[in-house]
Amino acid sequence: MRKTILVLTMVALLLVTACSNEGGNNTNKPESNAEAGAADKNDALEAIKSKGKLVIATSGNYRPITFMNEQGKLDGLDIELGTMIAEELGVEVEFVPGNLAGLIPGLTSGKFDLVMSGLLATDERKKSIDFSAPYGQDGVIAVTKEGDAKVTDVSKLDGLVVGVIGGSGTHTVVQGIGGYKELKEYPGNAEAFTDLKAGRMDVYATGNIASTDYIKNDKSNEKLKLVGEVYAIKEMGIGLRKEESELRAFLDEFIETKKSDGTIDKLAVKWIGKPFK
Repeated sequence: MRKTILVLTMVALLLVTACSNEGGNNTNKPESNAEAGAADKNDALEAIKSKGKLVIATSGNYRPITFMNEQGKLDGLDIELGTMIAEELGVEVEFVPGNLAGLIPGLTSGKFDLVMSGLLATDERKKSIDFSAPYGQDGVIAVTKEGDAKVTDVSKLDGLVVGVIGGSGTHTVVQGIGGYKELKEYPGNAEAFTDLKAGRMDVYATGNIASTDYIKNDKSNEKLKLVGEVYAIKEMGIGLRKEESELRAFLDEFIETKKSDGTIDKLAVKWIGKPFK
């Protein structure tokens, strides 16, 4: 009996000691997932420098902002600006092209460091990502066939078949306008302009910069025209994940410097034909 009592007492003491260690202050306690996530976000800038590469997602289908040139290489205003950012950081740059609708989800899941694709800072996008300081602006305009008289403005879409780039800022604007008969989504301007010329939509609602560039350089016999006023003008910025404060501060300073020294204006004149407002 004494042996049994002694064994039970020792077991009880061991259990008490174990519980005390679990409940006490443990200075070696690992940080929580939330704390680790916050640290990772704040270290985004250093992480880019450490890996020696800046990965930027872009549509590659929105001339003159981002497009494939005749040599099959990405080119345009955002491509030049993104390359300058990487040079400022002292790292290589990798541009990853893809459909616009997938760029922001790819950014938030950690596949890319930034999104640069003529990205307009809409209220909807601000719910899921942050934006750098703006470096330009763009708005929505209606594009139709040259001989078409039924479209008068992008804000008047009642009964029309309308085309947009899926996931674009224009897509959100057109959904807000409403009234259309059908809304058709496209991966980029090339496919949308082809369908417009083929009569598979009445009007294409897209960015003023890209549509102006397309019409100016279009050599086909099927001519298009811009109709009405530029609508819902928004600021254009660089997309990054939320709470990456150091990376955002770097981007903001970079953009303000390039505005002050005239670099942004020079890029705009080169690719758009005039400075941003």
